Amino acid sequence: MASFTAYTTLRLFLDGMLTMMGLYALLSYFQQRKAIYWQYALYIACMVIDLRLSDVGYAKPDYLPGAFYPETFVETVAYMLYIRFTILLINPAEQDPIAYRVMQALIIAFAIALALDTVLYLANASAAVRSGIYMGERLLMTLVGLYLIPRFFRLRNNVVSYFIAGSLLLVLGSIAALLTNYLPPENRLQPDNAFTFPVTLLQIGVVGEVLFFTLGMSLRNRENEREKIQYQAQLIEQLRENERKQERLQRIRDDIARDLHDDVGADLSGISLLSQVAARQVDEQPDQAQATLKVIRQRTRRVVATMREIVWSLNSAQTSLESFSYRLQETAGQLFEHQSTVLHLQLPVDDADWTLPAEGRRDLFLMVKEMLHNVIRHADAQNAYLTLWVEQNMLCIAVRDDGQGFVVQLNGNRVGNGLRSMQQRAAAINGQLMIESIPGIGTTVTFRCPLTLNELAVV
Repeated sequence: MASFTAYTTLRLFLDGMLTMMGLYALLSYFQQRKAIYWQYALYIACMVIDLRLSDVGYAKPDYLPGAFYPETFVETVAYMLYIRFTILLINPAEQDPIAYRVMQALIIAFAIALALDTVLYLANASAAVRSGIYMGERLLMTLVGLYLIPRFFRLRNNVVSYFIAGSLLLVLGSIAALLTNYLPPENRLQPDNAFTFPVTLLQIGVVGEVLFFTLGMSLRNRENEREKIQYQAQLIEQLRENERKQERLQRIRDDIARDLHDDVGADLSGISLLSQVAARQVDEQPDQAQATLKVIRQRTRRVVATMREIVWSLNSAQTSLESFSYRLQETAGQLFEHQSTVLHLQLPVDDADWTLPAEGRRDLFLMVKEMLHNVIRHADAQNAYLTLWVEQNMLCIAVRDDGQGFVVQLNGNRVGNGLRSMQQRAAAINGQLMIESIPGIGTTVTFRCPLTLNELAVV
């Protein structure tokens, strides 16, 4: 047991541990190209050299702590690297700006202390003076380190926990080394008892610190990899969402192209043919020419209305619920203008707080328009009611009539293409379409979908 605790044997063992950790940090830098590794490897190298220089200093008969300039120089550089490494490891600039500023000031303090010691050394100041200044500086900086450790406790993450444990071991080792210098001469520097040497206690603190810091860096790497995986997953989800948006936009373009071809194109072709007919009828059949011109006028109004709907659906500025209400009011009025059914509207035209996205706006409008068309074509009603309201962040639209009604068979042949189209549009904007009808009493079609103050939830 005495041979193991002998100073030289224990020192070689501890030097070997530090050297292996330094090589690990250096190889990690070549593998990952992160500055934190080469700075940590340089810090370990400086500590090994400093501890060896301490041996040279203690071998001097008149040795005093801090009086051997090469040792003090390397030690100070090591501590500056240590603080810089700590900043890279725990990133206090974001988590604790006060601690970050204190650490930056500590680096400057070490630099000033090194410059002062260099000046005193070149000026041949006495060893006692330089040692006294050194001890005072190191004690003050140790107290600053003890002030920082409780602040780091508040950060509460696993990497910081390893850093705190390692730093605490280093501080305790430094304090123990300083106190050993004040033991009685007969109890110090006994070769058969390694623990009577201040360097041994300091190096044990350094080894413990290096082990904990290495574990902390390993944990940090795992967290970084986990963050990369999460970031990649977010990118993939964002790409998928962009694809879904592109599909919705493409569907809108296809719908508009179909409307232009089927409705506007057919009406324009009909207007062209009717214009030729009217030109022939003007001289020979003026009464029929008037009727033909009336049909042309009706189709022209229909083309204008269709074009206005398309332009409205493409206009990014027309996204408010207020604009949607105005558009519904105008369209519904035109549809029922020459109908025997009386239309009753209840629309919040003065509500500008809610907005609808372009992807869902067109489907919503066409769905309500299809509801109104169904009333005109099939209900044979005296009254129709179009109501729009917001309830518990839900957009609610109801079209009710007092017409002939029908038997609702959602899975049977009774549901026509119009109702199927409405169900598809409702599903496209993440809404629910409910149909209630009683033969001889009337029909109510209600649509509900999520709504927020700035966005209609479209999935």
